[in-house]
This record gives sequence, structure tokens and C-alpha cells, in this order.
Amino acid sequence: MIGFWDVIGRSESGPLVKEKEFDLRVGRVARQMIEKYDIKYDPQNVIPADDGLADRVYQAGLDLFLELGIYCRDTGRLMKFTRDEVQWALKHAAATVTYGQGRDMATMTYRAVEDRKPPFCIMTPVGAPVAEERFVPMVQSYAQEPLAQTFSSAFSQTVHGRPIKSGTPQEVEAAIWNVIKLREAARAAGRPQIGIHNLVSNAERTDAILAAVQADFGVQPNDGLCIAATAELKIDYERVKKTVFLRQSGHNKYGLYGPLVGGYAGGPQATALVHIAHHFLGLLAFEAQWHCGFPLHIHHGCNTTRELLWLVSLTAQALSRNTRLLITANTFAAAGPCTEMVAYEIVAHALAATVAGADLDLAAVARNRHPEHATGMEARIGAEAGHLIARQGVTREQANEIVKQILTQYEDQLADAPIGKRLDECYRLETLEPTQAYLELYEQVKEKLGKFGLDYSLL
Repeated sequence: MIGFWDVIGRSESGPLVKEKEFDLRVGRVARQMIEKYDIKYDPQNVIPADDGLADRVYQAGLDLFLELGIYCRDTGRLMKFTRDEVQWALKHAAATVTYGQGRDMATMTYRAVEDRKPPFCIMTPVGAPVAEERFVPMVQSYAQEPLAQTFSSAFSQTVHGRPIKSGTPQEVEAAIWNVIKLREAARAAGRPQIGIHNLVSNAERTDAILAAVQADFGVQPNDGLCIAATAELKIDYERVKKTVFLRQSGHNKYGLYGPLVGGYAGGPQATALVHIAHHFLGLLAFEAQWHCGFPLHIHHGCNTTRELLWLVSLTAQALSRNTRLLITANTFAAAGPCTEMVAYEIVAHALAATVAGADLDLAAVARNRHPEHATGMEARIGAEAGHLIARQGVTREQANEIVKQILTQYEDQLADAPIGKRLDECYRLETLEPTQAYLELYEQVKEKLGKFGLDYSLL
């Protein structure tokens, strides 16, 4: 057995290491594990169907974690663990997590590789920047989607007309405003009790975030927060403070991990191992009930490249085959709303994740950096694709052939992807419905996807 305070105690007693040295170790150990376990990236098998490869990736990721541990930035110490401790944590990991109340209650459960059960669909603009007067319409466009099982926040650039600065009283005010407005959006969507998986996106400091997690502001008992690791395999006390609160309050908590292809680890094979290792970090240091991964390409700022789709699918298969963890793949697309490219990217990512046993977090688009370039339609596209893939019983081999055809529709545009249109250009704000142009664009994409092998008549 290993308890939470045993884990945190190691941040004060573990070996001292300089952060730069730890960063270099990540790449060095990853390369050793790639060679030891014979892990090769095959660009023609974007969605691998090799169980042996998935199992080797899992074992290599576990060995990497045991060798490296977790780096605590506040103390400069390594937190190391034994194989038995990791196995104990896996055995006692959460089997389910429930969000929402009443008719909006939804429960996430384990999915296997090629599971016919549809993915749990988490819908969010992933902190996309938005003017405060359009904050509620933007997040409402996600909460109102019929397949949304939870939703969360955009990033309001101001609150009451004042900019948000970390560590100031205004940050506390902004966090409280964030929660109040999310619940307002849920009511406007006709789903007053839908779960909010991440209650605050516009505050950084823990004191501001925890000030907002109050029933008086609209928080339900099983709403929750994310706790993010720092690339690669690092934590700090500011994040762990949230864990301490959440484990006492009973609110849900999940781990958020974004390793970088082209970063400290290196290429897709090495980053795949680091991504696996982050799940053990989240389980031990955050007591995460579920795990959200958004591995990114360091240059393209998305995870819909050929290499990233391979990484997303293979790591999900590795975890689904070897654990019962609740895992979610977060889509990051290069293109923006109301473009054919964004629809193809989202469906490609949904294919890679769904057949691999992952749930879906939908969706960051336009590289998640252009103000108001995010709408609920992108989440709809991904959720419908995930449900269709499961219902149709798409295999990994079939998914690989389909995704290779989809890649021909956008792969050469990744470096210069269109940012698309703003929320107010994609939706009629008076009714908060997608424009006819966006709906017609989606129908055209579905028609082509049907020729690739996805049967949308099953929805």
C-alpha cells in the first residue's frame, strides 16, 4: 500500500537533481527503453493493430516511470516508486466516475480496445479565449449538445471589464464569476444539472480556484477540477494543493497530461512512453479518477498529425489492454471552426482514440490560440464520430484504412491550416444554432467520409 502523504513525503526526502539534468534524463531513458522493447513507428500503420506492440509500449512506459520517477519543481527532488507500489495504485484506481445530477447524471466506465460501447463525451472549448459578453453563449453551445455528458469552460479575457492578473484579488473574482457563468450556461442550455468536469479555467492560483468551488455559486457535489502535470513528468505544490482539497471535499478530479513530440523525450516512440508514464504520475501524485491526455506536436501545436494519431491510438491501446484506468483523448486540431479541415481532423482523432478504448474530450481547435474560434459544432462532429465508430464496430484495421484516406484531405495543410470563423460567424447568436453554411459543410464531409467507410446512416 502507498498513501497520498507517503507520495508527497518523497518530494521532501527524494534525491536532489537539477531540473535540467532531469530533462536530459527523460530523453536518455526513453531512448534506452525504445531499443530495449523494440518500439518502431510505422507511418503506414497510423492506427496499429499489433497487440504485442501495445503491450511492449506499456511495459516500456512503466519501466521508464520506475527509472525516472516524478520531479518536484518546488524541492528539486525525485519522487521514486517501486513496481509493487504502482501495481497497488492500479489495482485500487477508480472504476467509475459520475458527473451531474438527475436526468443529466452520466457515468464514465472502462472501455476496452474495439469496444462497442460508445465513448464518454466530454465537451469543452478547452479554455479558448472569449470576450466576457460571449462567454455564456460559447460554453452553452457545448452544454446543449445532446451527446455532451459533461462540459467546461472557455477563458474569459476580462471579468467586469477588468483584465485578469494572476495572484491578484481580481483573479479570485474571476474564478467565482467563471463558476457562476458556467452554471448559468447549463440552465440556458436546458440542462441545469449537467456536470462540469473543470470548474475554473480563468484562474491559475489555487486560492482563487478553491474560493470558487462553492455550492452558493452553482457547484454540484460531483463537479470537479483538473490537475495538470508539467511536461515532462513534473509536479509542483501549487497543483498538488488542489489534490489535497479535492480528496477532502469529495469533488471529482482528473489528471491532465500534455507531453510534446519534439520536446525533451524526442520523437513519437519516446513521447509515447512518456505519455504512458504520466498516467502513473496522475494516479500517485494526484489520485486522479480519470486521465486526460493531449500529447502535442511541438511545431504544429495539434495532435492530428500522422505521428500523433499513432501515438494517441497506441498509448490508449496500451493502457486499455494492461489496466482498467479511465482514459480520455483530448482533440487538438490545427484548423478552426467552419472548415472542412477541422472536421476531418476531429474525425481522424476520434477514430484513433475510440477504437483504442479511449473516451473523448472535444475539442480544442485553431491550435487553441485564436480568440472565439471554438464552437459546440466541433464537439458534435467528434462525438457523433465516436458513437458511430463504436456502433458500426469499426476494427483497428478498418480504422487505419479510413484514417489514411482522411489524412489525404488535410495532411499537407497542417503547417498553414485555416483558422476558420469566429463563434458569431458560425452560429446565429440569437438562437445559438449553427449557421446553415456550417451544417451544409458538415453534411458534405459526412458524404465523403461515407465513401471512406463510415456509415453515418447508423446514427
